[in-house]
Amino acid sequence: MSLSTLVRIGARRGRLAGLMLVLALGIGAPPMVSAQQAPTSDWWSAIRRDDLSTVQGLLLRHTDPNAFNTLGNPALTQAARDQSWKVFDALRAAPGVQIDAPNARDETALMYLCILGQTDRARTLIAAGAQINRLGWTPLHYAASKAQMETARMLIERGAIINAPGPDGTTPLMMAALSGKPEIVRLLLEHGADPTMFNAAHETAADWARKNNHASLADGLDQVAAQRAQGRQGGAAGAASAGAAPAQAPSAAASPASGRGAEDASSFSRYFDLGRFEDTAPGK
Repeated sequence: MSLSTLVRIGARRGRLAGLMLVLALGIGAPPMVSAQQAPTSDWWSAIRRDDLSTVQGLLLRHTDPNAFNTLGNPALTQAARDQSWKVFDALRAAPGVQIDAPNARDETALMYLCILGQTDRARTLIAAGAQINRLGWTPLHYAASKAQMETARMLIERGAIINAPGPDGTTPLMMAALSGKPEIVRLLLEHGADPTMFNAAHETAADWARKNNHASLADGLDQVAAQRAQGRQGGAAGAASAGAAPAQAPSAAASPASGRGAEDASSFSRYFDLGRFEDTAPGK
């Protein structure tokens, strides 16, 4: 074997040995990414307490922000549910967080913000990619159910579907009627909400108002529905009155989750349990 051949073989062996040494030492290799850790009870407790420092520390230790708790909520949604706003704001900006991930009830963090009237945070979440329109319940349903006027206006301005049907056909107007607040009903009507629509139980918005004891509001919605129906039959003459608001305000505005017995619970949507939102700590 010639001297030049021996030199080439030695060079190749030297390069191979050098490569093996680099691989062994990890020199030049990309840094190892630590696997995300399942949240502990400390994580959920810190969210509940709005303990920003602890949450940030656990995020640095690779706690998975998208894991679900026993209620079926990811951390971002649970922070909104607990009204832990310092933690919520930190989680929203955390790397890898899925801002539109639905919980076990197919609710998103945006929907929670809307039922709580957190308009600025909702606007920021939408700017980050949260969906306004989706199959099933929508943020507008949630805002309407608690008569969150500013939030509802913001959603409408950003293209919320005014007559979006829930899983059982329930519309935002029906949820507004359930709230008993004529101002939210009027807002939706002014933007094209249809009081003649039925849900799967063949109920109109007036029915939803009436079964929660908002008789005056129900009567007003019946009047508007009749005007809309006449307008469709009579053409332009009837259409001129189509946007009229309910003629009367309700005599009482009971909470959507109160004033109904167990025997009446079946007439409400089984998907939309407003009672879950009655125990949130105000102003936290």
